[in-house]
Amino acid sequence: MKTAIGFAAHPDDLEFSCTAKMKQLHDAGYRLIYVIITNGENGFKSTSESTAEQRIEIRKNEQLKVADLLGVDQVHFLDYRDGFLEYSEKLRSELVKLIKDYKPEIVFSFDPANKSFSSLNLLHRDHRVAAEVVFDACFAAKNFHMYPGERHQVKEMYFFASDKPNHFVDITDLIGFKLELLACHKSQFPDFSKVEKYIKEIVCNQSEQYKYSEAFRVLEVKQVT
Repeated sequence: MKTAIGFAAHPDDLEFSCTAKMKQLHDAGYRLIYVIITNGENGFKSTSESTAEQRIEIRKNEQLKVADLLGVDQVHFLDYRDGFLEYSEKLRSELVKLIKDYKPEIVFSFDPANKSFSSLNLLHRDHRVAAEVVFDACFAAKNFHMYPGERHQVKEMYFFASDKPNHFVDITDLIGFKLELLACHKSQFPDFSKVEKYIKEIVCNQSEQYKYSEAFRVLEVKQVT
C-alpha cells in the first residue's frame, strides 16, 4: 500500500494546507499518516482559565476528530512544547524512524525555502524549524549509514505554505470538506466565518486555473548515484 505522511508543527497546520490533496490520495488508495510535532497548547484562542494539560487534551481531540473524518490511519503526537521548537538530533532521529517505518512515497511539510519573513503567523519559529528538520530527515532516511534500519527514499515532497509554489491542485469540489475539517479545531476559531473567508479568498485562491486550489512547491527526489 502506498503511503503519504503529513508533518505538522501544530494541530490544524495540515488542515489549512493540504487536506484536500490528502483526501484525493486517500480515495486513490493511499494510507495517510499524521505526525504532529508540538502540542499546540500555546496557540489556544480561548481566554477561559485552563491548564496546559487541558489545552493539550483539547487540541489532540480536535486533531483526532479530523483524522477520523479524513480516514487517517495513524496520528503520532510527538509532544514538543508549542512555540519553543528547537532543531535537535532527538527530533530528527524521531522523524527518520517514522519515515523508515512507514516508507512513504509522498511527504507533506512546510517549505524550508520560505525565508521572506513576510508573515508572523506563517513564518514563525515552529514552522521554520519543522520545515528544516523534516527536509533533513528525508535526506537522512535514504542514507545507508546514518541511522539504523532499512533506508527509504521518499519520491516526492509537497511543501505547503510556500512563497514559490509550482504546483496547484484543483480542490473546487472539496472546498466544503476542507472547511469541515478545519472547523473541527474549535479552540482556534472564535469566529469561523473569518477563517472561511480567508481560506476561500486567500489560501485557496492562488491559481487562475481553478476556483479553489491547494498550492505546493513539489520536489521530486532523485538519486543521482
